Amino acid sequence: MARLRVRVRFNPGRIGSPLDKLGEFATQVEKFLRALGTDLGADSKKGHWVAQNFGNESVSFDNELPGAPDGAISLTRDVLRTLTGDHPLDACNKGMIGYGTVAEFARIGKVLDPDEKFIIGIYADGEASPAEWRDVTYEKTVEMRRLLDAPLVSYGSVQGTLHAWHPGASPPFLIIRELSSGALVHCVYAPELYDRVHAATKAPNTIIHAYGDVRWDRAIGAVIEMDIQNIEASEPLSPSEFEKIFGSIPQFTGDRNTAAYIEWRRGDAD
Repeated sequence: MARLRVRVRFNPGRIGSPLDKLGEFATQVEKFLRALGTDLGADSKKGHWVAQNFGNESVSFDNELPGAPDGAISLTRDVLRTLTGDHPLDACNKGMIGYGTVAEFARIGKVLDPDEKFIIGIYADGEASPAEWRDVTYEKTVEMRRLLDAPLVSYGSVQGTLHAWHPGASPPFLIIRELSSGALVHCVYAPELYDRVHAATKAPNTIIHAYGDVRWDRAIGAVIEMDIQNIEASEPLSPSEFEKIFGSIPQFTGDRNTAAYIEWRRGDAD
């Protein structure tokens, strides 16, 4: 297991730090590091990252996560270099971390004044002090948030139930509560789709399938808006159709019975 460390320096070039700003800075740094640790496959929860080795050249301190996976140090080094480089979203595009982690890093800049920066110290394996320092300016974090705020647009689908319908709006829209996450998705449709929307939503609690151009918010990892091109309702199973599901794939659970298989999938079994 690795000893993962990241050093930060706040309010560089000045003596000390305003206490309220230091508290906000430390809180957001912890959120970023917690998300980073999770992306690295570590057990990274509140209280796991420890601040230590405080310095007073402004305010600086190490953040350490004990028991990180092997390889975490080199991967963290690559992530921090990318985040502080010219193309920070490459950290996501290359599969190193998720967009949500980049968003937490960019939010650190909200603590700064426009003329301020903070500094990241990157450790190499076994070194007592950071091998390199990377400046992160207020402008840098603003640009990162701007990039993240631009949604990804692609053709896709939303599955859920009707939360609200506003046929008299311009343009008309409905709000679908997404089935897997419970998130609300704002769905705009053309007036000529009115009959299809009505047919798909006339029965309460019907599962709706909407298809069209979706706008994906990378920071929160969810669809936030859709331009519906087609919509249909999922026909509910009759009681007899539902009963036919049971036993239809007899080898699905292997040597386990159904109860043992469910426990295994949930991680409750030995």
